[in-house]
Amino acid sequence: MTSQDENVVIITGIPFNLSLARLKLVLYSYDVTPLSMRVEREQNDDDSTSSKSVIACMSSASDVLILLKRGALNCTVAGKERSIKVGLFTEESGVKEKNDNEKTLEESSKADSESDSEQEKNSQEGNHSELLRCVHCLRLTDEYMNGTKLKATFSRFGQIDQVLVSMERKFAVVKFQNDNDAYNALKTGVTIDVGKNTRILSLSLTLDLPLKDYNNIEKTVRSQQSSIFCTRIPTHSFNYDAINKTFIDFGPIIRIELHQSQRQPYALVDFKNPQSARKVMSCSDIFTPFGTVVVDWNNRETNDIRKMILNERRQKVKPSGAVTNRNYRGKNDRPSTSNNQHRTGRRNNRSKPTSRASSTASEPPMQANMQGLRRDNRGRPMSPPPGNSSEDQSHIRKQIYCRNIPEAFYNRNILMTHFARCGQVEKLYLSTSESKFAIVTFCEQSVAETVVKRGLSLPGAEKPLVIRWSNNAYTKQSSPSKSASAYGNDREPFHLQSVHNSDRTIIVSRLSAKMRTEKLQNYFLNNRRSGGGKILSMQELPAGIFIVFEDPSVQKSVLQREKHEVDRKELKVFSKTEPKQLEDRFIIMGIAENPDMTILEMFLENCDKYQNTPNSYEKIGRSQLLVIYDFRTCGNVERIRIQVDGKTLESQKLLTRPIFQTDCLKVVDLKEETSNNFIELFFSNVQRSGGKDVTFVDRQVAGSQAFVFFADCNVVDRIVARSLLGKLEVDGQKVQVSHCYNYLQIVSQLNNPPPYVPPTQPSSPSQATKEIPNLMTINLGQNFRIITTSKLFEELKTKFKVKFLVLESERSVTLEGDENEVELGADLIVTLSSEIVSVVFGATMNELKRDFVRFCLEHPSRAENFREKCQAAFNANLIIASVEQGHTKEVLLLFHSSGGAGAQQIETVVSGLIYLRRFSCEMKHVKQAGKKWSEVVFGLFQQGILVISKQGTTNLLSLSDPTSAQEKLRKCLKEFTTVKKEIVRTSELERVLFTIKYFNSSTCKLQRCGSDLQIEGTQHDLEFAKPAVLKFVENLKIQTMNVKEAHLQKILQSSVGVDFLKKSQNKHKIVILKCTTDGKKIPVDQKKKVSTKKKAPPTPSQQKAEKPHLVVYEGKLKTNKNVSVKVIEGNIVTFPCDAIVNTSNEDIKLGQSGGISARILKNGGSSIQDEMNKLLRTIGGVLFQGDAVVTGSGNLPCKKLIHTCGPSWKTQPTANSTKYLKSCVVMCLKRAEKSTFTSIAIPLISCDAVSGGDATVCSQLIMDTISEYFAETQASTLNQVNLVPTLKTMEQLTDTVRKFTNQTVFSCYGSIPPKLPRSVRHIPSKFEIGAHKLSVEILVGDITGQKCDVMITSTKNFEGAIINAIAQKVDISFKKELSDSLLRMRNPNVKIATTDAYSLPCKHLLHLNIAAKINEDVVTVKEALLRANFFGAKSIAIPAFGGSRLTGKQCAELTAESIKNFLEVISQPSIGKIYVVLFNTSFVDDYKSAFANFTIAASSASTSSMSVDGGQTSSSTNNKPSPETIEKLIFCGRESAHNHLAIQELVVYKTNLVTSKRIENDLLMNLGETEKLLKLVEVHHDVEIQLNVNKYVGQAVITGLRADVDAAYEVVFSTLHQLDKELTNMKFVQWKYCDICGNDVAFPLKSNYLLETNFQIYQDIGEKNQNGEMFLNSTSLKVEKKSVETIELLLALKDNQLAALQTVDFSNMILKSSGITLPIFRELVGSPRDAISLPRDWDDMNGSDVKQVPLQPLSVEYTQTLSMFNACGLPGGSTIYKISRLQNSTLYKQFHVQRSKVERKLRGSPNIKVIRRLFHGTSEDSVNSILTNGFDRSHAGNGAYGRGVYFATKSSYSHDYAIPAANGHRYMFLVDVVTGEYWQGRRDTTAIPIKAGSNEAYDCVVDIMAAPNIFVVFKDSSAYALYLLEYS
Repeated sequence: MTSQDENVVIITGIPFNLSLARLKLVLYSYDVTPLSMRVEREQNDDDSTSSKSVIACMSSASDVLILLKRGALNCTVAGKERSIKVGLFTEESGVKEKNDNEKTLEESSKADSESDSEQEKNSQEGNHSELLRCVHCLRLTDEYMNGTKLKATFSRFGQIDQVLVSMERKFAVVKFQNDNDAYNALKTGVTIDVGKNTRILSLSLTLDLPLKDYNNIEKTVRSQQSSIFCTRIPTHSFNYDAINKTFIDFGPIIRIELHQSQRQPYALVDFKNPQSARKVMSCSDIFTPFGTVVVDWNNRETNDIRKMILNERRQKVKPSGAVTNRNYRGKNDRPSTSNNQHRTGRRNNRSKPTSRASSTASEPPMQANMQGLRRDNRGRPMSPPPGNSSEDQSHIRKQIYCRNIPEAFYNRNILMTHFARCGQVEKLYLSTSESKFAIVTFCEQSVAETVVKRGLSLPGAEKPLVIRWSNNAYTKQSSPSKSASAYGNDREPFHLQSVHNSDRTIIVSRLSAKMRTEKLQNYFLNNRRSGGGKILSMQELPAGIFIVFEDPSVQKSVLQREKHEVDRKELKVFSKTEPKQLEDRFIIMGIAENPDMTILEMFLENCDKYQNTPNSYEKIGRSQLLVIYDFRTCGNVERIRIQVDGKTLESQKLLTRPIFQTDCLKVVDLKEETSNNFIELFFSNVQRSGGKDVTFVDRQVAGSQAFVFFADCNVVDRIVARSLLGKLEVDGQKVQVSHCYNYLQIVSQLNNPPPYVPPTQPSSPSQATKEIPNLMTINLGQNFRIITTSKLFEELKTKFKVKFLVLESERSVTLEGDENEVELGADLIVTLSSEIVSVVFGATMNELKRDFVRFCLEHPSRAENFREKCQAAFNANLIIASVEQGHTKEVLLLFHSSGGAGAQQIETVVSGLIYLRRFSCEMKHVKQAGKKWSEVVFGLFQQGILVISKQGTTNLLSLSDPTSAQEKLRKCLKEFTTVKKEIVRTSELERVLFTIKYFNSSTCKLQRCGSDLQIEGTQHDLEFAKPAVLKFVENLKIQTMNVKEAHLQKILQSSVGVDFLKKSQNKHKIVILKCTTDGKKIPVDQKKKVSTKKKAPPTPSQQKAEKPHLVVYEGKLKTNKNVSVKVIEGNIVTFPCDAIVNTSNEDIKLGQSGGISARILKNGGSSIQDEMNKLLRTIGGVLFQGDAVVTGSGNLPCKKLIHTCGPSWKTQPTANSTKYLKSCVVMCLKRAEKSTFTSIAIPLISCDAVSGGDATVCSQLIMDTISEYFAETQASTLNQVNLVPTLKTMEQLTDTVRKFTNQTVFSCYGSIPPKLPRSVRHIPSKFEIGAHKLSVEILVGDITGQKCDVMITSTKNFEGAIINAIAQKVDISFKKELSDSLLRMRNPNVKIATTDAYSLPCKHLLHLNIAAKINEDVVTVKEALLRANFFGAKSIAIPAFGGSRLTGKQCAELTAESIKNFLEVISQPSIGKIYVVLFNTSFVDDYKSAFANFTIAASSASTSSMSVDGGQTSSSTNNKPSPETIEKLIFCGRESAHNHLAIQELVVYKTNLVTSKRIENDLLMNLGETEKLLKLVEVHHDVEIQLNVNKYVGQAVITGLRADVDAAYEVVFSTLHQLDKELTNMKFVQWKYCDICGNDVAFPLKSNYLLETNFQIYQDIGEKNQNGEMFLNSTSLKVEKKSVETIELLLALKDNQLAALQTVDFSNMILKSSGITLPIFRELVGSPRDAISLPRDWDDMNGSDVKQVPLQPLSVEYTQTLSMFNACGLPGGSTIYKISRLQNSTLYKQFHVQRSKVERKLRGSPNIKVIRRLFHGTSEDSVNSILTNGFDRSHAGNGAYGRGVYFATKSSYSHDYAIPAANGHRYMFLVDVVTGEYWQGRRDTTAIPIKAGSNEAYDCVVDIMAAPNIFVVFKDSSAYALYLLEYS
């Protein structure tokens, strides 16, 4: 590699112990490929660690651009991360060793170098500035396929003439006015924006052509490509086998390369044929077992092919005046002095875009010749390539011809990889014909020379490649027209007389095999080291390195040095004399191997006008002859040579060349033991041999022959002349010496000897002396048969006196005889073979007959018969043709091009030889005949008859009449047309089902007949099938599994469990049946019976009503009044608008995640996915988060689809998700506006189960982005934005949209349109509950129009569309009344509110606050029904509670469960009718199903029943029976192991579904109160609860199915919390009543708490003089006004002593029950000092338990509280939003009790702090729970110091646990904690530790006993939150 290479980088700072192999892996990880690497030097870094630098040649300019953009690479060495730097390699950055003298000389010659470089730059710019000023661009997006945008992008580099864009091929060409601008663009690189990301364009220089030519070039590139790029491969499938299975169906694969990059792994797949690669790329999807993969063309192969095509075009358009070599200075050049150093011909950066061929040709001779300097392992120089002059051939001697390539390596990419190891490859041509060969063009001539000399062996190949110079390399020679290769492999020595004078040249010998060219060159350039100077050229000769200096004085200076040493190797340097042309001899080439010397002598005499006869002849090669004349009589023989050259002798054209003096002496008859040193010393001795200055000795022929080279050519003449006087003796052995003119030819023959032919024993003396005849073998391949059977071949055999040996097995013909005869015969055969035309057979023939021809050729005997008949027909029609089987199983037609007959005529002749008979038969009968039919057909095959059955017809083809064969087939079919049925008796259903499912029978049909098996088939089939079926049934294995556990029963009866059993039986190929207690067997895959009664098709009106699009809300944006925002209920896919937004994934694959994309695929068709696949390739295979693309809409009603990739809230930070979600909305709006759309439909992006987004957060972000976008684009074409959420997110989105818009259309609630239907439609669904005289009727319409006594509405926090709609319909004062009612109740948790009915058709109006939590909402609805019953209502109207947030099934279950609970309390209610009024029909089926399964517990309604449409039946007959109990499971399979595996999987599956949760609470130790609760929970939730209680710990473990355990856990937890309140209340207050007998009876626990709570409300109201009768709900404790006389309490007391419903009058302290009035009274428990009073600084609670009071920022309390947070380490710069005082009377009392208890315990320990003020940080989600219920350790995990609630002494520590909310706010509590006595905490601590030797427990645990920073408490009442800080 040289500095002129434009793809060369230098890598510095590499650790010394990082090998080149590891460095290559580092580069591969950055998706770049190095072709070659070289360690340049070692250095020491600043940290004294050893490092080195490497120069690397990359495969393309794009790789260099990637590395330069990074600047530094990361690698791991010895476990440490190291950074290595990358820069562009130039002469300035190259690693060189310079000394002071060099620097001085370089500075002195600076001006001369600049002048030289400027001339070179000018010459190159003049040659190619017009050709390489265009930049080819790939990887463009649709947005940048625009000439104007591209021109703006590239204009920063310079003036642009034109921009061409090809939409067909997806590329562009930017044409600059200056080639420097184009090169700067290539060097700098260009990036474009793709969404939020950037993409690097693939750039390359190209020619100035029209767009049509560019398209043709890209088309040609695609036709030659055979390599593809594959990504999106999962890690578990990233292996050779998986990828091979995926692509093997497309065609044979040569190689698969796997690459692990940092971004994502990818694979390169190389096919044998380009057709296979095109077949892959034509597929829209590549489906694999691991999903759909992304495929694209291999860009590197694309660039290589494109570069080769452009180089060929460049050679055609190259200017004739282009300078290709600059070896010598012009006459105006200033000569350099001896002190000047050499100039390396450094290429200017602006000339880099020129081709490698031109850059190499423009180098000085020294550089061009030194690139390929190589020596073998013996130090002997390799022979130079053929040619007349290296100066003439330097620009074309880069192309080699390669054949004998193994099949496995015959691939462009593989060969490119192997040749690139030798040097940089400019282009590679791969032949597509049957004679497989390759032509490789290297960038450097020296690389090509090295490859030709040394050859190349491929790994694993049996033989090396055959490599020689390509014939194309001799097309520009000025030598005679005939190629030198026609005269064998004879080579001539290098001629020195044309390149030097003797006073400027030296020759260097004794070079080592590892001697580097650059080192030798630099040594003789260095005047201080060698005395050398500027070098004109360096050339490799057999004797050494030949160097020509510029200044003659330099040669003298070098020779005067006594010693020259490089790499500790002493060199020998001699002056080299100029060889002179010999005037008495010349060489004749092309002469016959054994010429007639008499004819030759006369021929030469005739060519001389003086008729001189040659003095002697010497054969120096197979076809070369040295002719020597007597100079004394003949003179100069140049006149004779010119006359001989080009003439013909004995049919051979002769060529001549002159002879120059040789420096090589040939020595023969040496002793083998004589060493080379002895020979060298002998011939260096003038006295002994007459020679001197030996440069090199080469021993050949087992040491008996040597070649001695001298520095002076005259020495050889002198030694030969001396040997004529007497033989020389070397080491006591007489030797013969002679001139050697053909040294290179001898070396070549010795290195490549002819094949060894074993000698034969002669049978007679005459035979022993007989010459071996000449042999020549011609491999004819597929033309063998047509040639050897033709008449021309027979005539050829008779014409020539040559023996012909025809070998059919090898498809070859061997000619034996006279050499000339053999050559002429072979030439005619080759000529005949070249005239054979090969086409695919059968283009005009019937398809069946074409198949028959292929059938005949597949078998040798049939093929012979077929060819005989064809040949006879061909001869009769005078046709030379043959039909052959091709390599790819294609039938080929071979015929002589001049035979007169075309392919169509020949096919007609062949078609006439084939008989075709047909007869009709059904294919099912053929299949039934089965084996019998196959036997008959096989027999016909043996007779040469082909039988083809398809489409109800059987075809017979033969070379003779097949009528008899036709009758045989018809007879065979008759035996298989009668169908019969037989029964196989078996008593086990499982055996029958398994046999039907898994018994393989292609002839018989198996079906179930009761518990038996029925076989249906022909008589022939039944004879074989029935025994096989019986044996199959008997061998089946049966295994059972008892089902006793209740959990397993529930699993098996659920749909999830049934699905698992189905999958299990399919996986293990078994059959599973459920066996009930009554012996009934039920298959797990048994389908429910579906009614076959056909439904009438829906009317158009019904079809419209099925999926309406309802406008829930509409308003105008506050930031842009021209834009309307609508909230739509319905299917977004069918919504009519201009553009619909689809939330896609990165692969943009429809249907993968369900939802909108699945509906688009279903309704829009597969054409959308096909378009998305094509689009995916243009954007790099990935749709990035935040980006959006546009495709067609298929069959959807919209114009276009916009696909966007939303964020994943689960897997990335909230800040990133927020950014990407906003980007999605903006990109969708931009894409729509770019297409001039007016309306768009957008879903709630990233708010689903997969993405994990919160509906409230996503709604806020989407509307915020829409508002900002239209505020900036007031004149947008979009005027309508439709938001289409799901039903669950409808209400959250509607509330958010209201904040950003001015409302124009109202609706009742989330799912009701703006204009409510005035009439209520009746649905034929009426359900009667007979025992309670109650009917439920389902209606559809507007609930506000339903006539009834009590109307109940469903709201969220008493707000929403329904409230607005009622206010608009009745009176605006309605809202004020509702607000006043809520204020009077003074309870933030109120669930029911009552208002006047106004003009609505009802007497009372109840409003419910539905929380969308079914367990809570059931209680709320039940209390509303009790309230309506108290009002004496006869009929009520109820909506779908929570319809906008719950599914239809959930709404129906909530309503049914509430009515059921209501009827359990009131057995004979006043309510007779319940109208369930739904808005549309979407929920009707769910409500029907819920009430059809309606049942009531036997304790309250044992005789109740329900019937549809008014009928009443008894409960025993009409109630839906419970699921049948499963007694066991039956497993049936062929192997017991299969059954056993299925049972094991079921056990594991059950174990995974069954889970446990533990609750630890001291209240559990109160067995009397908790045991009853836990038993109810067990029954209701179908779980098992184990209670573990001792005097220290109370624990409960809930076990069951996961969903049941979660529900039970919530119930137990909330109930325990309520129990804690009740027990605390009873410690201070006890309510009692006086019974009829006058006894004081205490109210139970729950009643006591309820009375005290309502009494506190009564007192608050009484203090404010709010007279009136008050009704309070026993569960939610709400107060609502009824009249103005007395205060009453509606109380549900479930006590044994009292009735179900009681009324309490606090004003008179009496209890009213069933007409009886009993006095009640209140007693305080404990001493007065134990009485708990609330803090004085608290605000009025207004009858509520919980209150949060914001502090005023300037108040003293605010300042003191904030200073406590700051003093304890609150992060500086925090923004304080709010500080609130927390008032919770119940929790405060509990805390007071715990605090008093600890204070009494520690009275004797005054130094122990009972209370500490600590900090607790938490998330926003936990704030409300702590405010209401306090700190709950049941939700805590196992921390470092135990499972409890953690508090810190420093607010800085709690800050880390204050998790930011979506708006960035944090929350921290200031808490009073009862710490008391503490102990060291441990991770396994689950309860408060007990003191050693005592039953007393500690109060908490800490982190450090000496100075605690963290306190952990295990009792919820041990901490009370005082203040809440909200900050960021």
